[in-house]
Amino acid sequence: MEIEIFDVEHGACALVTADNGKRVLFDCGHNSRTNWRPSTSLPSRGITRVDSLVVSNYDEDHVSDLPNLLLNVHVPILVRNPSVKPVDLYALKAENGVGRGIGTLAYMAGNHYTAPVAAPQDFGALQISHFWNAYPGIDDENNLSLVTILRYYNLGIIFPGDLERRGWYQLLARADFRLALRGVNVFVASHHGREGGYCPEVFDFCTPEIAIFSDKSVEHETQESATLYRQHASGVRFFDGETRYVLSTRNNGATRLSQHGPGTGFIWISRR
Repeated sequence: MEIEIFDVEHGACALVTADNGKRVLFDCGHNSRTNWRPSTSLPSRGITRVDSLVVSNYDEDHVSDLPNLLLNVHVPILVRNPSVKPVDLYALKAENGVGRGIGTLAYMAGNHYTAPVAAPQDFGALQISHFWNAYPGIDDENNLSLVTILRYYNLGIIFPGDLERRGWYQLLARADFRLALRGVNVFVASHHGREGGYCPEVFDFCTPEIAIFSDKSVEHETQESATLYRQHASGVRFFDGETRYVLSTRNNGATRLSQHGPGTGFIWISRR
């Protein structure tokens, strides 16, 4: 299995390829500085279909390339927080306006399967679990993020979208979520590493080896919050021989995690 986390500045985009060849795309932001886009990068690699698209957050930086993506890549299933109906999404975005990506997402939400999907998908040994807070009990986009936890033998990785403390606390009240957290050893920082997404109580239930930030070339707030995440990480020996506790797309670029079979507890991390 391979997990690629792309450099899309203060946005989100990651591709998961299971051992059986099935693919899941997490978000579809783009890099305005380099013009890297999943809509062009994936087809250039011969990837013209993903088995599902997971949208973790209802903000434009998570779906900015969605209109272009749908022109070049077949996306049969959309996975998102299903408690938010298309009309609710427009209401949530009314204050700041609906961008092209969110507008396309709202249309898709009325025409595609949503989480949980209509039938189980086969990703081989890869197990995928989704968790979310329900609208309208929670009524802000960040805390309506879809949290996804992947398990592949001894590898566990969490994609929490832009969840903030209020949303974390709501999910931590659930026994099934606390149990799922226990297998997480790669922690994609919520809200791109901003301090508002940091919830120390989460680490009562998981002991990550490393945290990964997706942020802009200069983002002082996340530079400071890296210290908060570092105290929870045990460290991973990186491709340059050094032990790292926090990675960021700002400093390290796109990152690939690869593991095939049960392994012995090691995760190979390299840069593309």
